[in-house]
Amino acid sequence: MNGKIENLKDLFLEQGRELYNAAMLSQKELPLIRKAASSPKLRNVIDRELITAKRETDRIKSVFKNMHEDPLGEKSECCEAVLNHSKKMIKRSPDPKVRDAVIINSIQRLNHNKITGFGSMASYAKEIGKETFADSLYQALLEEKALDKELSILAESEINHNAVAAFA
Repeated sequence: MNGKIENLKDLFLEQGRELYNAAMLSQKELPLIRKAASSPKLRNVIDRELITAKRETDRIKSVFKNMHEDPLGEKSECCEAVLNHSKKMIKRSPDPKVRDAVIINSIQRLNHNKITGFGSMASYAKEIGKETFADSLYQALLEEKALDKELSILAESEINHNAVAAFA
């Protein structure tokens, strides 16, 4: 769309379109990243991330449909850059234990962008009088935070230790 952002509703729609694109990119790229993971636990988290991304596209579609808007039109340049960088880093990581640490880092970078986006969107929704949308967007925020926490726990309890062992 790339139009002017003249008010909070415009910013809400812009952010929604970017998040929709980010969720679509996640659904496209995460299966490829999953194939590179060696840890079964990490693959399981990626599977849940894919389910979450699908829910996110459904949520955003619903919000936009109710507002008589199109969720397409904006690119999530940040998420696209993170995913492109992630693929390069994965290719540069021949050791599967180190590659798993790279994958966690990559997914967390992606999640942090979505956490910021869904937090902002939920807040904007309240301000523009769309409280029912705010609840749905806040739920997406909580799901992303839970996945992020799960990835941190997995990294700290297993993956990072294994990556260090690969160095020794």
